[in-house]
Amino acid sequence: MTPPVKKNSALFLDIDGTLLDMARTPEAVVVPAELRATLARLHDALEGALAFVSGRSLTTIDQLFLPLRTAEVGCHGAEMRGADGVLRLMSAPIPDPVRGIFRELAESHPGTLLEDKVYALSLHYRLAPEARASLEAAMETYAPALARENVAIQHGKSVIDARIRGIDKGAGVRALMQLAPFQGRAPVFGGDDTTDMDVFHILPELGGHGFSVGRSFEGVDYEFSSPSAVREWLNRLADKGVAA
Repeated sequence: MTPPVKKNSALFLDIDGTLLDMARTPEAVVVPAELRATLARLHDALEGALAFVSGRSLTTIDQLFLPLRTAEVGCHGAEMRGADGVLRLMSAPIPDPVRGIFRELAESHPGTLLEDKVYALSLHYRLAPEARASLEAAMETYAPALARENVAIQHGKSVIDARIRGIDKGAGVRALMQLAPFQGRAPVFGGDDTTDMDVFHILPELGGHGFSVGRSFEGVDYEFSSPSAVREWLNRLADKGVAA
């Protein structure tokens, strides 16, 4: 079974691992040309109620999907752009002491990659899986310092993310749901990683549904095996049109 998407739905989509296959580095992902066309058709069918929800910055999301321009939640909820095109910053920048900690960790663990997105940090170790235990231990050591800076840490697929406490994808989706054309619609959200759980948790109260990719999450009713399966479903959905 696939999640129901109707005329009164709002479609929220994570990117890496959900829409796109994971790559060795964030810059190496490939966006199929037909996916842009599919998303553009769905954007029109839903009267603009389609949004990306990602740990990537809004600038990076735009670069991936141009010429398509949608509403977006970026940097795990720190940045948001509504369908009106207005940028809303939901978070203060990551404090410099935390940025320094992450830089030191990246420098001391060869093969890791630090993404500094101003309002969030992502330390990737996909190319250095042997660094995982050491990095996780370091996060425990630095936990008091991070707490003093009001920074939350979340572990994902071969990545450690840092963001201001209280900022997450769920808060970003909730904020978008208060704006046109999302307001009053039933959200449908797809994600694949632990950072997406913040959205899955709020869907029942919003009358929505979630789907996971490549793994199961408690309380999520629908599951796809891979990003390619998600893309195929979206293409079929665009071909047949959303139901009334």
